[in-house]
Amino acid sequence: MKKNVFTAVCLFLLGLGLCGCSADTEEKAMEILRGQAPRKEEGLLRVGLIQTGKESDWRDANTNDYLHHFVEERGYELIYVDGNSSPERQVQAMRDLIWQRVDYIILQPIVETGWEETIREAGEAGVPVIVADRQIAVADSEYAAWIGSDFYGEGRKAMEWLETYLEEQNRGEEEINIVLLEGTEGATAAIGRTQGILESLSFHENWNIMARECANFTQGEGQSVMEKLLEELDPSDIDVIISENDNMMFGAMKAMDRKGITYGPEGEIITISFDALREAFEKMMDGKLHVSVECNPLLARGVEKIILDLEQGNMVQDKCQYIEEQLFDFRNAAEHIGARAY
Repeated sequence: MKKNVFTAVCLFLLGLGLCGCSADTEEKAMEILRGQAPRKEEGLLRVGLIQTGKESDWRDANTNDYLHHFVEERGYELIYVDGNSSPERQVQAMRDLIWQRVDYIILQPIVETGWEETIREAGEAGVPVIVADRQIAVADSEYAAWIGSDFYGEGRKAMEWLETYLEEQNRGEEEINIVLLEGTEGATAAIGRTQGILESLSFHENWNIMARECANFTQGEGQSVMEKLLEELDPSDIDVIISENDNMMFGAMKAMDRKGITYGPEGEIITISFDALREAFEKMMDGKLHVSVECNPLLARGVEKIILDLEQGNMVQDKCQYIEEQLFDFRNAAEHIGARAY
């Protein structure tokens, strides 16, 4: 009977893609039969990180920040899981980390929805979950804390800059046609930035959205979506392009370059994006990009502070923690580029 159960567990592990039926599989199977899970290294805090994927340069900087911060020399064993842009993969990763008995889970969700069950399962297992970057549609009493950017505030900040810039150019009363490249549907960054942008638009009757398209925060889709829009629209009618991250803007720039369309401070179209990557600073200095609103990817230190508070037995008082950010434009990029860490 026990052999049959062992075989079934082997098949279960194989179905999850965890391993083949080998010596390693046998050990994992026996751990499940004994109700055990892998043990952490002596003296180290075992932290699981569930990342969204590798969709942008911002994400790479965010991942590297965690990988360089949560290291053995600082007292951590980090288990990194690439979500590969799949919410389903992230949910399965959460369950796997709970089974592995990690001390903490850092969840960077792709989308806000679909987390009720796994957050409850983590709570029942006594594993605190720290949500970072994007948010989840679960009551904050169910997880330890959230840390990240004020995405709505970023959207408003970008539009306030546009309003001031148009006034400076004596274009405050002109009809302004805007193309908006949106991020991944259901992602907090896209939801917040879009809300801030559209709310600001409602105060300006002469500002019009002539096209809104999702480009999933990727450079490739930014280029392909912009190529499509340039076929559908008269480029001479476009006054402003707003991209909800730098990489989509870089793709849109390639599409415009191929058509011979000028843009940026040295061209005809106002260009606004988000993240403030080093490459964005270079584009601003080259006269290709007007402004980039910072979205700070360096979250590891703030996450660690939450973990250390919990280790001391303290309740996290501030469930929603915003990281400090700035706005940079083509006029001040040169003085700030030297201090950029990503």
